Amino acid sequence: MTRNDYGLGLMNGDIGITLSMPQADEPGRQVLRVAFPRNDGQGGVRFVLPSRLNDVETVYAMTVHKSQGSEFEHTALVLPEALNPVLTKELIYTGITRAKQVFTLVEPRAGVFEEAVRRRVKRLSGLMLEAPEG
Repeated sequence: MTRNDYGLGLMNGDIGITLSMPQADEPGRQVLRVAFPRNDGQGGVRFVLPSRLNDVETVYAMTVHKSQGSEFEHTALVLPEALNPVLTKELIYTGITRAKQVFTLVEPRAGVFEEAVRRRVKRLSGLMLEAPEG
């Protein structure tokens, strides 16, 4: 979800999975439903018609940035073959900490992980500061 939907009780960042399910009143017919974990403290899953969801973004995999604030039972972090400027110790840490139970690291080239955890974010604002005169 990319925006709160109070009518459906879904909040920005909620993640649902689209499933093909049997139609209750027509055996053999399948219908699509989006399954969301219940957020009412009772556990379980609730099903929503896809046509009722307005502010959504379809994903097949999620960036570490998009996953911030979420937790998953099993998370896989797929590293690139070469180091790039955003691959830092902080990004790796954020990716790992999205997993509640199981974490899988996919490293296409040996050494990328070690190189990344040695790098720290360098924040540059681009602002020039001038010393006051006098």
